[in-house]
Amino acid sequence: MFRFLRIAILLTILLVVAGRQFLAPERLNSWDKPLWVTIYPVLVEADPATRRYVKSLTPRAFDAINEFLKQQAARYGFSLEQPVVIQVADPLTTAPPPALPTENSGLGVALWSLKMRWWVWRHSRQDGLAPADAKMFVLYQQSKPGQLMERSVGVRNGAFGIVNAEASRQMTARNRVIITHELLHILGAVDRYDMASGQPLAPDGLANPQQSPLYPQQRAEIMAGRIATSAHGWRRPATLKSCVIGAATAAEIGWL
Repeated sequence: MFRFLRIAILLTILLVVAGRQFLAPERLNSWDKPLWVTIYPVLVEADPATRRYVKSLTPRAFDAINEFLKQQAARYGFSLEQPVVIQVADPLTTAPPPALPTENSGLGVALWSLKMRWWVWRHSRQDGLAPADAKMFVLYQQSKPGQLMERSVGVRNGAFGIVNAEASRQMTARNRVIITHELLHILGAVDRYDMASGQPLAPDGLANPQQSPLYPQQRAEIMAGRIATSAHGWRRPATLKSCVIGAATAAEIGWL
């Protein structure tokens, strides 16, 4: 009886959380007030350098995200003095979130989504923080030679993101690119690169699809996340200054 009662309580909590998150997309795309975004630094390893880096993070470390969105919104006739308000939570020392499903099956994704919502609900409460419109859990770690980091993800119907980031000052600007990319997923934007090769997809995955000759591009469309150097080559942007929000992405997030 106790087991069934516990399951019923957990399901009730999940339904309440899911119901609130179902209503989130319309609110997020209204742009009638700043979006409150909470960065949750997650220490996934007990490395002293990682801990020092994470403890040094303040909201000012993410000012470039607000400035990028402000400048890009102006290109589409939106005057947004402060598109986002970013607050930084205390570092989390907890088990990492559920691993992304290795197979793209509906059941696997659904199970991961439920586990992820439970994980987010358990770890997103911190005293002194304003209620967040979007929650970004940034998993800080040291890079390891020959080992790729897990891919990051932004979930619209849930308003949360999981970002795998390198804990080093040299990668701070690059981390902001990834965080912004996943935040725009939460706002409704889709990826604009080939999943197998990483190649930006023309025309919407190019920063300047009217350029002639078309390649090499000088900047990256943020949802492609790559600067197309040729029809079959690309490189990663180092900072948000090397990125733009294309028209298709602008439409998806409510700017067009």
